[in-house]
Amino acid sequence: MIIIDKLHKYFENEYELSQIDSIKLKYSLELVIGELSKLLILFFIFWVLDKATDFICSLLILMMIRVFTGGLHFKHYGICIIFSGFFFYISIFLKNYFYPQTISIIGMYTLSISIIIIFAPVFGKSRPSYSYRKRQQFKLIGIILVSIHFLMYLLHQNNPYFNNSIWVIALQSIQILLGKGVQIYEKGKIYS
Repeated sequence: MIIIDKLHKYFENEYELSQIDSIKLKYSLELVIGELSKLLILFFIFWVLDKATDFICSLLILMMIRVFTGGLHFKHYGICIIFSGFFFYISIFLKNYFYPQTISIIGMYTLSISIIIIFAPVFGKSRPSYSYRKRQQFKLIGIILVSIHFLMYLLHQNNPYFNNSIWVIALQSIQILLGKGVQIYEKGKIYS
């Protein structure tokens, strides 16, 4: 992207960045500008569908958790937008039309936490690699955030935000599982 390249070049020259810092800066710029543009497109779509508030709510919940647990990652911008739009649409649909019983919520929580414990974090190739300790910290933060959302749901079952969070977390857990499957498949392709 031209904007990213120009910004990167400017900061690289202006602040005489080391090679490592330059790489980190370029990654950060790609991430921020790419994500902002996707979010603006998705916001516009959900605004047209009269679901902008639901979208923002789902987005905030997902951002809290996904940063620490990872998930599916796509190589192409368009596919990422389509998948993200589908993800948010499904979470909003489930929030508006399905109100699970407490036993189902406990089952969803147990499954979500199990997936996070076993498979998270699942980061894309473009994200820097982290030490084992740092990955365990991410996992722990993810578990704590998910546990807080489920606890708050159980305490405030009529709150639409927490009903939404249950579905976003459940879908995010499925995404972690799928993301791990993709990683395993790609590693198998490399070694075969």
